[in-house]
Amino acid sequence: MAGLSAAKLVDVTLVRTWSPAAPEDQGAHRITFGMALDAHGGPDAEAWLADPNPWPARRESSSGSNLAGDVAHDEEGWSLRFWPEGSQASEAPLARILGGPGWLRPGEVVTIREPDGAEAAWRVVAVG
Repeated sequence: MAGLSAAKLVDVTLVRTWSPAAPEDQGAHRITFGMALDAHGGPDAEAWLADPNPWPARRESSSGSNLAGDVAHDEEGWSLRFWPEGSQASEAPLARILGGPGWLRPGEVVTIREPDGAEAAWRVVAVG
């Protein structure tokens, strides 16, 4: 994914953490997205604002249903948008990333709040 944008992006990979309440195949879900990092290793909001290109994202499941997406930023923080093939990106609802300081480190767990309000934990497995 890196290299498609004016900003220098690194690939960030998240995997869904296991939960006894989740359906059995939920652990196979993976999200990969491009993100520029600031001098402290956090998401770089200035780079996102200055970049004329969307930062790419992809959501994959073990069933083979993959969704294209992008990274969004606003005054509330970082989000991901995903849409099925043939849909408009601008119509895709936001999935909010709820991560505290230092969330972009392998091993950290972040919560993603889906557009319907459901929340799930995701582990950062790779940054780079």
